[in-house]
Amino acid sequence: MVFATLATHAVMCDAARMDEITFQRNRVQAFVNSGKISKRDLAALAGLRDTVLIRARDDDWNPTARVLAALVRAIDKYEHDVAKKKARDELKRQVAA
Repeated sequence: MVFATLATHAVMCDAARMDEITFQRNRVQAFVNSGKISKRDLAALAGLRDTVLIRARDDDWNPTARVLAALVRAIDKYEHDVAKKKARDELKRQVAA
């Protein structure tokens, strides 16, 4: 009985992990498709070769965990920097008014 519970828990953990991986892969693909920055610039921001994004728009694109993690960190950094610049520009606008 305990083994069945542990096995069920392991399957549930794998399913949750798979969902997170799929979510992040889809997030990277959506970011690439948005054209906010070029694939080459995204790869450079992630510290990767631009070849890792050659097929990023394909449904069957399957990056390694290391590549996916680096791309997610790069997107997070990019979005943080954009939000920070937007907030700084808004503050400057308010001060100037």
